[in-house]
Order: sequence, then structure tokens, then C-alpha cells
Amino acid sequence: MKKPIPDAKYYDIVPPDMNYLYFEGANQYPFQPNNTEFSEVNAWWLAECSLLAYCHPGFARMAFKLAGFEQFTFFEGTGTECMAAGNDEALIIAFRGTELKSLSALYELKTDLDSMPVAFAEGGKVHQGFAKALDEVWSGEQGLQQFIEQQIVDFPDRPIWLTGHSLGGALASLCFAKVPQATGLYIYGSPRVGNQQFIEQINHRPIWRVEHAKDPIPMLPPNLPAISFGFEDVGELVYIHSNQQIDYQRPEKSPTEYKALIVNTFKAQEQRRKSLSVDLTEINQHLLESFKEWRDNLKQWQADSKISFTDHMPIYYCVKLWNNLPE
Repeated sequence: MKKPIPDAKYYDIVPPDMNYLYFEGANQYPFQPNNTEFSEVNAWWLAECSLLAYCHPGFARMAFKLAGFEQFTFFEGTGTECMAAGNDEALIIAFRGTELKSLSALYELKTDLDSMPVAFAEGGKVHQGFAKALDEVWSGEQGLQQFIEQQIVDFPDRPIWLTGHSLGGALASLCFAKVPQATGLYIYGSPRVGNQQFIEQINHRPIWRVEHAKDPIPMLPPNLPAISFGFEDVGELVYIHSNQQIDYQRPEKSPTEYKALIVNTFKAQEQRRKSLSVDLTEINQHLLESFKEWRDNLKQWQADSKISFTDHMPIYYCVKLWNNLPE
């Protein structure tokens, strides 16, 4: 059964969300830990994990347990949080994104903006703020690195999946590069993390970069001549349209298409003008139609080019991916 799309006017779409029913339908659509091809089921599961990562660890522990993941470990730094949930079949590691409702929001926004490229131990250059954020939970006896290494020793054949939304997706990407044994990575509304050399070392592995409609965060940091850091997109794109349809490329329109639209409008209006009589009513109708055509062209350009921070909210990734599951 498809779920209604939350209306931001009546539903608090900014996480954490402890009113949402996590993993609803999990028995009907169990996680597929050994599926290394793109999976609508796994995309939905890991989107749910990415949203759940914003919640209090006690709440998240219970939600994971109800979904069949009884093992739970929580990692926390100054602004970084990460949850590991496991059972006999899989280990899922989910990183929290920037929590706008938290007192640490300003610290995390500083992390997002600290985008100078720095050398990455595993190769290439990466976003300095993201690298520092991962370091907060990575090292030490109780750190994520030690935990993952022990899990691999204890459960050598158990698949490991990484995920995260927004900043969480960026941290999951860096962690994925540090864990060559990890099975796959799904990231949602994630900013760019590293340069081409960094991307090349992991892009042969199962990685899916999920984007939703006009979500602007995947376009950051920008690759513009004046402000380019050389960061590239990672993995295979899975694009969710506003109408919930899934595609595998962004619906970008080129300047040539807009130029053709303008030229064709001019031509149609010129042909109509040549056929006009001297009747003032007919001339007035022509002017009104021409105005409407240019107004519609402008609206189309605005619709195609605008961004929407509402589209970045993780609840929309969860609901729309659920609605794409086979019935």
C-alpha cells in the first residue's frame, strides 16, 4: 500500500522524526544483504536507517530491534553520530546528517562549510570538514575502526552496508573508502566528498547515490570555474522525480533546449502577426496570447532551474522509495 507524501504545512519534515513508523512492511520486504545490484528494497531499507540515525539512540535501538536487528552500538563525537545495527545476516552502519534542531547545529554547519581539499590516507583529496568529522568517531579503543575490524573477525562472511543522509552520506562515503570489506553503500542527498582520484579508488564497488527532485545538497560543493574544489559525484545515480518516478540521470535541460524554445516562440508569434488584420480586437488578442506564451516560458525556466530545501528532507526519500516497491 502506497504512503501519502507528507505535507510540510502540516507535518514536521525536519528530523529527528519519532512519530514515523520505521521499517513498516519489513516482513513483506526483508533486507537483501547479499544483493550487490541496485535494489529498490535495499534503497528503501537504508533510507529508513538514514532517517532513523537522526533519532535518540535509545529510540533507534528499539526501532532496529523491532525490525530484527538486535545488536546495536552507538558512536558519538562532538558533532558526529553513527549507529551500527546487526543480526546474523547483515551489519548496517548509518551516519547521522546535520541535525538542524540540535544545539550542535552551528558546529555541524561549520563542518559542512569547511570544504578545503586535504589529502586522504587511502588516496586522493577529500573535504576537510567531513574528514575531521569522521575522525571524531573513528579512532581509539571504543572507536568505529576498532569496532568494524572486530566485527569482521567475529563475522567474516557477514555483509556490511553503509548509509547516511546529507552530511551522514558524506561520512558514510569516507568510511566506505576506509573499509574495503564493506559490501555496499547507499547515500541520500549527499554532498560531494572527494576529487577524481578519491572517486576512482571506490567507484568500482557497489555505490548508489540517491537524489530527490530539486534537492540542492548533491550539487555542493559546486564545480564552477571560480569556486571549484575538484570534487566529483560518487557511485551510480538513482534520481527520484517529484512525481515519485525513479530515473538514472538528472533531468537537466541544456541551454540549447531553452534557446530552441525561445526561437520557436518567436517564429510562431511572427507567423501569427503576419496573418493579422487591422481589427483592434484581433491585435489585442494576439498581444495577450504572446504575453501568456512568454510568461509560460519563464515559469518553465524557473521550475526547471529552482532548488528546494524541502526536497532535501529524508522523510521524502523514505516515503517515495517505499512507494516504488513492487506491490
